Amino acid sequence: MGWVAELGSLGGVSELLAGKVQAGFDDTSRWLKLFNAAYSEKLEMPVFPGSLNIALDHVFDWFDARYETHRIWFGREEYGGERDILLLPCELVSLDHRRAFLWTPTTAARDRRDPWVVEIVADVNLRNHFGLQDGDPVETRVPITGVQR
Repeated sequence: MGWVAELGSLGGVSELLAGKVQAGFDDTSRWLKLFNAAYSEKLEMPVFPGSLNIALDHVFDWFDARYETHRIWFGREEYGGERDILLLPCELVSLDHRRAFLWTPTTAARDRRDPWVVEIVADVNLRNHFGLQDGDPVETRVPITGVQR
């Protein structure tokens, strides 16, 4: 598990993230239910009110310069929420190449107690749609700019 830089269907250079499904705390579902219309409009797709948590084998740095041009900023002024949200488009390689987004509040991205976990939001309940269980492997591809650490 880990990442490799390669060309992907997202266009340009991408990073392959591999990890395993793990249980979440249902906090994301609360926010996605409350502000679902705003999320759906911003992402230009329906958004299922919940996320799929993937535990990587390394810390995911939301503020890495490689993601900067692809990160979607969702400011509180846009939806009246309590937090600013970072979204990163991704392709769920191992799940029929489904379009999705890595999701996190900016405060969680800075202070997360488990920074190796990424949350993925999509147009369907990914766990149910693909019959996923805790521990199942998932690969997702995220675009990067080519700036190296």
